[in-house]
Amino acid sequence: MYTVGDVPGKGRGLIATKDIPLGARIISEKPFITSGLYVANLEQLQIHVYQQVSSLSESQQQAFLSLHNIYPYTGSAARYRGIFRTNALPTGPSLQSGGVFLTACRINHACDNNAQNYWNDNLDQLTIHAVKDIPKGEEITISYLSSRRDRRWRQEELRKNFKFTCSCALCSLALDQSRESDSKLNRVHILDCIIEQGGVQGLVSPAQRMLSYVDEQVQLWNEPTPDIIGLVRAYPDAFEIAIANGDLARARVFAERCLSLYRITGGDDSPEVPQYSELVQDPKRHRYYGLSMNWKTTLDEVPRRLGTEDFEDWLWKRKTESTQGQLAGLRDRET
Repeated sequence: MYTVGDVPGKGRGLIATKDIPLGARIISEKPFITSGLYVANLEQLQIHVYQQVSSLSESQQQAFLSLHNIYPYTGSAARYRGIFRTNALPTGPSLQSGGVFLTACRINHACDNNAQNYWNDNLDQLTIHAVKDIPKGEEITISYLSSRRDRRWRQEELRKNFKFTCSCALCSLALDQSRESDSKLNRVHILDCIIEQGGVQGLVSPAQRMLSYVDEQVQLWNEPTPDIIGLVRAYPDAFEIAIANGDLARARVFAERCLSLYRITGGDDSPEVPQYSELVQDPKRHRYYGLSMNWKTTLDEVPRRLGTEDFEDWLWKRKTESTQGQLAGLRDRET
């Protein structure tokens, strides 16, 4: 499916050796160096990593030492720590630990990445899934960023934390296209902050406004083509807003969409798949159900005869005359 090869301007990286479809699992891998200290005390981290590297076989040590290191060092222990800090990917419950992987750590960054790294607690392994169709010969990339924002912010974070300037397709857009992209990403980030600041209380007050914010995010992530990583962040918020207000009909639809997205980014064996499979069947099992019953509906109140656009208007509670009229007509026919 892939090979490790030279990538111009990036050193070594992973190249697709055949067409890889959206949602395909590219890698499933256990770390060979781990630490829960990778964002904590550097001296303790150095000791912890040194002990592990020293216990590896000679070939494993050579593989570890061949990984990139952006940190200056004097002595083996500091060198090992630098390699770990440069390459470690988040692991473990709540992603509070870090791990170095022989293959996954060879994957280079792109802001418009075509693959996603995901720690699967069920497997106790890191998985890499395609979040776009990846044609044969294309480099497989993931994102090293903590957030998705405008080009200037991305470049500053990458230079600060990884010491390189990104020249991916997104960062190389023409000026007018780059401005348009920056505006979209910054708007999504602003909406993320508003939703996060609202907390649990924001799910029910003001619920309509919060749902409209997520609706706007989803529309932005669908332009010009669906952005799986953005959508998989947005739809769980929509589900929580619906279920917190007693809206079982919309909650089921949002749960179905979450389930489909998690299957793409994490695979059928990821913890989120059984979780949302259960919520599709019975959304009331979610802990937020009943915080408010302002939008109370039953599972069988999902309209089945609306066109795509009118269904989306209903789903997101967009109050259009067309949708309201069609819903009233459907109710009249059903009675």
